Amino acid sequence: MITSFLRYRKQLWWRRPFIGLQWFLGAALVALLALAVFIGSVVLAAIVGAIVGALLLGWPIDAWLLRRRFRKSPFHNDEIAFDMSDSGSHIVGRDSEVRIGWASFTRARRFADGLLLFQGPGFFNWLPDSAAVDKAAVANAQELARLHIQDYREV
Repeated sequence: MITSFLRYRKQLWWRRPFIGLQWFLGAALVALLALAVFIGSVVLAAIVGAIVGALLLGWPIDAWLLRRRFRKSPFHNDEIAFDMSDSGSHIVGRDSEVRIGWASFTRARRFADGLLLFQGPGFFNWLPDSAAVDKAAVANAQELARLHIQDYREV
């Protein structure tokens, strides 16, 4: 669950873990916050403080929201089977069954350890390679996604 959410967040440039230029920008924001406090600019300090707070607290808040949201999911505490074919995907759980055509998937991202299928903003399916029946199933899923989803990329 957390892994799929982290893969989803990697697609948003401003939510990726801090690297390189982002560390520099983070340090510049902290310096700007210190300057705003030093000169007594309450408005500037509040704005910069909110940005720094969002950067620092974003991941813990996201994890909390994810756990809360997933508890309301029909797939909570359920084992599901996600089958892919030329007609689309077929998801079967203990209490639910869903068929999704390829037209519903807007984009796909292939990571080293799985496939992330998007069905619009904020709605996605994470297919980890470790959950596949065998290596051929991973290659088959990757090929089906490449053929049927126009916006397919390897990350």
